[in-house]
Amino acid sequence: MGTPAVLPLDGLLHVFSFLEAPDLLRAAQVDKVWNEAAECAFLWRRLSLSRWTFCNISQASKGAQTWKQYYLHRSQLEHQMALGRPSQDFTCKAISGHEGKIDGMAYLSAIEQRFDGQEKSVVCTVSADCTVRAWNVQEGTQIWSSSVQPAPLRRLLTVPEHRLVITMDGRGTIKVWDGQTGKEQATFITPSTWCNLVLCGVPENPFLTVAITEGVLYTLTVPCLKEVSQVTAFQNCHIDLLLCSPDKNWILVGSTETPDVLVKVFHTDSLTRRSEDKPLSNSLPVGECRNASWAPREAARLIVLHEDRTTRNLSVTTFDIASKQSKNKVEILGQFSCCHLLPGHLSTSVHMEKGKEHCCSEELLSLTRGISQVVQWIHRCGM
Repeated sequence: MGTPAVLPLDGLLHVFSFLEAPDLLRAAQVDKVWNEAAECAFLWRRLSLSRWTFCNISQASKGAQTWKQYYLHRSQLEHQMALGRPSQDFTCKAISGHEGKIDGMAYLSAIEQRFDGQEKSVVCTVSADCTVRAWNVQEGTQIWSSSVQPAPLRRLLTVPEHRLVITMDGRGTIKVWDGQTGKEQATFITPSTWCNLVLCGVPENPFLTVAITEGVLYTLTVPCLKEVSQVTAFQNCHIDLLLCSPDKNWILVGSTETPDVLVKVFHTDSLTRRSEDKPLSNSLPVGECRNASWAPREAARLIVLHEDRTTRNLSVTTFDIASKQSKNKVEILGQFSCCHLLPGHLSTSVHMEKGKEHCCSEELLSLTRGISQVVQWIHRCGM
């Protein structure tokens, strides 16, 4: 009787690529060869990326075990969150210190998996008591607090990559704070008592775009808050839609309060570079916008919830945003992808939110009205 054929390592890797995590763990116990194959970073990387859209292991320990550790650690966290047993699967710490209503909260610490136990989760809060504060989440203790500001703080953004905190108060004053010390770094005063804020640009060089009630957009440097550009998006129109695309190349600007205003898309490069030319923008052929969202798994796919002017029913329309270079100019193209008309019995009080399914390559758009729910599946290639 001959010696049984043994698959080479490449062959084992191919076979093991069809296995899920529990089977890989069992295969690793068979013998030394199988253990070497089952521990391969390639297999655990594939499992991680197929389960989660974004995986950041830059802070994990180095070596061949990195992806395996990441997968097992994150899976365990999700399992504990699903069970939700107090004191066993999670801890609850009360944050106490503000003397007024908390109007905003955001993580200052980077959203990433750490295996060394050194990283502490830090959140920042703004309150009607006119202060911004930073907190150690694990301990529930205050790290720092700003001095009392002239007006209640209403909005809050954080820039974890640079340890910065950005606030806006009830008088339209925008400030940047050092996230580690709470020291004020810069101030920008707008002519409006209400502002909408969004971060744009690449993480290494962020910018802040500010929309005010009069329909004007300011783009400012971060952290110095120096004005780079100013443009009137709409005349005397409240801008309550201000969203940056996942690829950071586009900013959606719109109003849900003014039916005859068409949503606009601005190219971020034209907003963040000093130029005498007017920032590059284009209006999309949808009015009476109710809400909008960028599809998270696409570079620049825009989903707009609006009222159909013919039927008066709500409609969901998607556009793929791109630019076209000609000899003398650059144009923004809002390429129509698809449109879905919602049932007529849905009222105008509809909420739209986006989510992601771990088990497939689809995105979920959830439209809710009270206890009833309409779910539309938006595939990567359309609706």
